[in-house]
Amino acid sequence: MAWSGSSMFREFLRTSMGGAGASNNTLSGSYAGLGADTIKAALFDNTITPTKDAARTASGYGSGVWASGGVSHANWPAAGQTLSSKTLTVPSTGVMRFDAADTAGAGTLTIANAYGALVYDDTTVLTGTDVADQGICFNYFGGAQSVTGGTFTIVWSANGIFEVTAA
Repeated sequence: MAWSGSSMFREFLRTSMGGAGASNNTLSGSYAGLGADTIKAALFDNTITPTKDAARTASGYGSGVWASGGVSHANWPAAGQTLSSKTLTVPSTGVMRFDAADTAGAGTLTIANAYGALVYDDTTVLTGTDVADQGICFNYFGGAQSVTGGTFTIVWSANGIFEVTAA
């Protein structure tokens, strides 16, 4: 199999929502500082099969399926581009949205067969059950995306990088 969709990691939700003090429209537990943390988007080809049900230790950059299949260039490192202008908002009742500015490689580059991105927390403070480079979500591009001698840009959805809706 290969990429078939986008999803948040179940373990990210369990950890971030399971901590004490989940109020005031902020994430709790390990992700209370999501806005201040370094969040990156790493590109991957179609040789992997992402799953939202990956164990916490297998959802981070450099582990599980994310240990190989990366797509990179000098202007888009294998470890990914850092997201800028991150926001965590509550645009309507029962909805929480995480977003950032569209993410572009620096300068001109050539990238072939980027099928999706792993969005992960690159902040290295590890406490308790934290995992280095913890996966937050993965976003499928709908097929192979490439650029030759140009700028590769991830244009995030109008609904953000991820959105959670309470039923």
